[in-house]
Amino acid sequence: MSVAICTDSVLPLQGLRVCMLTADHPADDDRIFFKEARSLVRFGADVAIVCHASKALPADTGGVRFRQFPKRRGWGERFRGVGALAQTAAAEPYDVIHCHEPDALVAALRLKQASGAKVIYDSHESWGANFAQRFPRPLWGVAQAVFERWEMRLVGRCDAAIGASWAISDYLRAQLPDRPVATLLNVPVAEVFGSAGERVWGDKTVLVHDGHLDFDRGLKTMVQAVHQVSSKHKVVLRIVGDVFDEPRAWLDQYLARHQLEAMVERTGWLPYRQVGRNIAVGHIGLIALQKLPNNITTSSNKVFNYLLYGIPFIGPDFRLAKIKLAREEGCGVLADSSSPESYAAAISDMIEHRDRTLAMGRRAAKASERKYRWAHMEGEMVSLYRRVLDQHPSHGN
Repeated sequence: MSVAICTDSVLPLQGLRVCMLTADHPADDDRIFFKEARSLVRFGADVAIVCHASKALPADTGGVRFRQFPKRRGWGERFRGVGALAQTAAAEPYDVIHCHEPDALVAALRLKQASGAKVIYDSHESWGANFAQRFPRPLWGVAQAVFERWEMRLVGRCDAAIGASWAISDYLRAQLPDRPVATLLNVPVAEVFGSAGERVWGDKTVLVHDGHLDFDRGLKTMVQAVHQVSSKHKVVLRIVGDVFDEPRAWLDQYLARHQLEAMVERTGWLPYRQVGRNIAVGHIGLIALQKLPNNITTSSNKVFNYLLYGIPFIGPDFRLAKIKLAREEGCGVLADSSSPESYAAAISDMIEHRDRTLAMGRRAAKASERKYRWAHMEGEMVSLYRRVLDQHPSHGN
């Protein structure tokens, strides 16, 4: 098929058949469903998400269709299920297969060979680093290098790539110098999150963390830092999400031992549409990822969610995306995420210098409005699709 150029009456991706292929993400994943798939539909594409069936489909699909398969757990089971993944996706023809993990990429390339569909690899994280962290620390470097050599052989067969952070895109661009590569940050869909009401900052400071919280994401650093700050200031840590398993047992024991149960709030898991209003009550956003290989180059969505509501952040001093935002936008400060004392000092400083913190919040809101919302990213995505299609204007049967 031929995809028409945009005119007043024809959408830029009109009639394009797109498969969002994911081996591990659920049907309502915020990046795949709420952002990318729904945007592609709005620009005229016919989009199907192929994903596992562990969660119910969204009540409002926004015109996105779904094909599902039984969930497989662990890398071994997932890679053994590549054939079934490809078979599920092969139930209908596609012009573009937009895949989201290395095993989904293997399946996508099999479909490309069989059907001639174009393949876009959307890398949400540094998969080599993620893989390496499953080995003892002395083997991290070797394991990451081996995985990335394998991954790059696959990426070299793609028609385009997308990185969820600036650093991931640079990594992909080095492997695909003559093909389109775009950066689609995990910024919020402002229309779905909604606007914030007036936030009053009285004698209590609400420190907010977006997403589930475990040891690798800095649970101990945050809780111990807030404990230290509570001796001088009235603070509460609001976890917009939850804590599970061993980290939850540690948290419950720590709070009980120090009689601090009222200092931490957990909203539990929330639908994407309810996340924003629960973040918006915060005064300072916290990110305390620990220094693991995958955490250096990725760019989590929580910082951009904070910015949407004019909430300045405290982030790790090693994390590339946070360094960029703190320096270029002036809407956050950096601290040592392995040190509760470092985070406690940063929190106290922001509370005690409220005018400066509020100014950071105003800059955060302006930065979000200018460039860190999905409305800015979706244009980049459509442009990348157009470049892929313009290379070979005829697609399909």
